[in-house]
Amino acid sequence: MKIDRLLSIIVYLLNRDLVSAKTLSERFGVSVRTIQRDMETIDLAGIPIFTVQGPNGGYGIMDTYKMDRRLVTVDDLYYIITALGSIGSSLEDRRLGDTLEKMKGLVPAGLKNPFREKQEKLYVDFSMLGGGPEQREIFKAVQNAVETGRLLRFTYTNNRMEKILRVVEPMTVVFKWRSWYLFAYCKNRKDYRIFRISRMRDPEILSDRFHRRPLTFEDFSRDFDPEKTGKFLEIKLKFSPEVVPLVEEFYNQEDLEKTDDGYLLARTRMPEDGWLYGYILSYGSYVEVLEPERLRGIVKDIARATARLYD
Repeated sequence: MKIDRLLSIIVYLLNRDLVSAKTLSERFGVSVRTIQRDMETIDLAGIPIFTVQGPNGGYGIMDTYKMDRRLVTVDDLYYIITALGSIGSSLEDRRLGDTLEKMKGLVPAGLKNPFREKQEKLYVDFSMLGGGPEQREIFKAVQNAVETGRLLRFTYTNNRMEKILRVVEPMTVVFKWRSWYLFAYCKNRKDYRIFRISRMRDPEILSDRFHRRPLTFEDFSRDFDPEKTGKFLEIKLKFSPEVVPLVEEFYNQEDLEKTDDGYLLARTRMPEDGWLYGYILSYGSYVEVLEPERLRGIVKDIARATARLYD
């Protein structure tokens, strides 16, 4: 359809400075004369097309239009490209790389130097969040299942260290709580669940397709937020003076209280799971759980079991 071709030509030109009529005709499978008529149509529609004559000539869209009509500033593009680059460093997804190149193409030639100067002032690297080669392959399988709408089967290790074979309807890939998760409808539990992708093993995309259920991840997060379901645990921790600088990085100042002898008391609320136990134990002997008593007992039992390994 002509309208589809016109829209495609506009997007193609927006990402480039100058394109010859021959290149456009070959890309869109029409004659050079048709391209010339398309350029006239696009220009009449209010999109300022300019023409450069000669062997190295072609068509382009004025740079001022690229920025003004999109309502996108150099700062906007800078933050978008920085975010895409950071995510891309963790996923190693070629499509993200292609998107990143397209976004960079939106920066007008006259603004490329100021843009490059901004890029030199902030760099975000999330590559460690992508895991090793095996984890990246698992992530690709999960992402593929989500995009193709097929059932996904995998072995999952839950917070109780139980390995269970799951079959799910994969709906949304989510980055939250410093990790990648899959939001899905679990066929085993007959309910919505979120699965930490790093705990998945041997993912297999099944041939069966599914119709996406109406609940979105945003709805799920709102309705099943630990704040509402009461799954947050009120915790009071006592940190030794040696680790005070590290602790102050993690907590808000209003949640901290320094004692006369230099210890730091921290009050916080966290979901109770294996991550919480690991977080507390990561401070070793520099932290003591004061409240609640049950959590204090759990950490003590784990510490004793750990100590027995070295007896």
